Amino acid sequence: MNRPSQTSHDLHDRLNFLGLDPEQRAKLEALSPLVRKSISPALDVFYNKAKSHPQTARFFSSDAHIRHAKQRQEIHWERLGSGRIDDSYVEAVTTIGRTHARLGLEPRWYIGGYALIVEELIKSIVKDELKGFLKDKQATRLSENLSVIVKAAMLDMDYSISTYLEAQAEQRAEAERAREALEAEQEQALAALDQALSALSQGDLTAEIDVPLSPKFEQLRQNYNNAVAALGVAFADIVHEANQAASEARQLSSATDDMAKRTEQQASALEETAAALEQITTVTHQTAERSKEARDAVSVSAQEAQRSRKIVEDAVQAMDAIEDSSRKITQIIGVIDEISFQTNLLALNAGVEAARAGEAGKGFAVVAQEVRELAQRSASAAKEIKQLIDRSSQDVATGVSLVNRTGEALRKIGDQVEAVNQHIAAIATASEEQSTGVREINSAINNMDQMTQRNAAMVEETNASTQNMRGVAEHLIGLVQRFKVGRRASTTTQHRNARAA
Repeated sequence: MNRPSQTSHDLHDRLNFLGLDPEQRAKLEALSPLVRKSISPALDVFYNKAKSHPQTARFFSSDAHIRHAKQRQEIHWERLGSGRIDDSYVEAVTTIGRTHARLGLEPRWYIGGYALIVEELIKSIVKDELKGFLKDKQATRLSENLSVIVKAAMLDMDYSISTYLEAQAEQRAEAERAREALEAEQEQALAALDQALSALSQGDLTAEIDVPLSPKFEQLRQNYNNAVAALGVAFADIVHEANQAASEARQLSSATDDMAKRTEQQASALEETAAALEQITTVTHQTAERSKEARDAVSVSAQEAQRSRKIVEDAVQAMDAIEDSSRKITQIIGVIDEISFQTNLLALNAGVEAARAGEAGKGFAVVAQEVRELAQRSASAAKEIKQLIDRSSQDVATGVSLVNRTGEALRKIGDQVEAVNQHIAAIATASEEQSTGVREINSAINNMDQMTQRNAAMVEETNASTQNMRGVAEHLIGLVQRFKVGRRASTTTQHRNARAA
């Protein structure tokens, strides 16, 4: 629909071209009563003609329909005859034209109708202007001449407009054929594109348009095929990268699982190590304490060994004195043994002498016998004592030897105890240093245990994140596996991977 400003501009142009200036429109307004009076008979002539002609009679269903149309035409001609040619007039005449177009009334029929109506109006105007008895024939001849000119002009306008409209109709038909051909080409292109897009919507990235299209759509087909091919290459790369990401995610997940297990084992081992070191610290501290006690005990033992060595030396001296006394007793017993031998000889001689004396020497013989027996017992006792003394001397000698050996052993023991004392002192010092070192190690192990526990927690979080990443990668693989990728895309991806390698 035209805008009001455009409608006014078009109306102004038409009025200027026709020369319907305000002066002429004023004359038209002056003719308004005559037009109002003449329009009804003129319309009767037109509608009688239209009702009788087969080409126009089909547009009217009944006389009532004709009467209604006549009333509308009277109103329109009264508006036109009033000279008020404005936007409302344009709107009304536009409505009439669209009604004719909707009904399919060809321009020649309403141009002919205008010719009949204008003929009647001319007759009325001429008759009104040339009144009188002498002017009737002149008015009739003038009216007929003007009507002939108007009809000829209308006929010529009819053919011109009809030819124009036929040419436009031919152009529209040609345009319609071109449009239909274009629509057919579009339908073909759209059908091929719809089929390809349908396959593409189902994830088939090999769905190219293989059907040749019209030249207008060939570039579209090539662009679509190139886009699908590029998309296939891109999705092939995505599939490859997704598979690689999933593989690396699985490896990383497995590695983090192993790391988590090893970290957990390490944490458990460190915890056990910390507990063991705690025990070792306690034991080392106890060992250091016991080393001190052992060092004190060995020091006391060394002192006791020194005293024992002194006692053994005194015992050796006592044994030597005993050995000297035994030698002296042996000498005395030897003297007693000689005395017993001499007494025995004297008793024997006394017995011989008593035997010579006879009865007088019996008592003396008895005494001599007793003395001899006493001498023999003394000799026997002296012999036994000598044997005992000899054996005692041997035992004393053996004891002296043993005591000497014991003294030597005690001396060596004292030296060894002294060395042991030095070693134990060194061990005690080392134990104290070891206890300090173990405490430091225990503190470091406790710190390592805490760090390992934190690392274990971080590894568990990393493992959870890796599991999530693995799930995302597998979900991505599931998504991209919905798309079908052609061999060309796969080959291109392999070439890219080979170049990248």
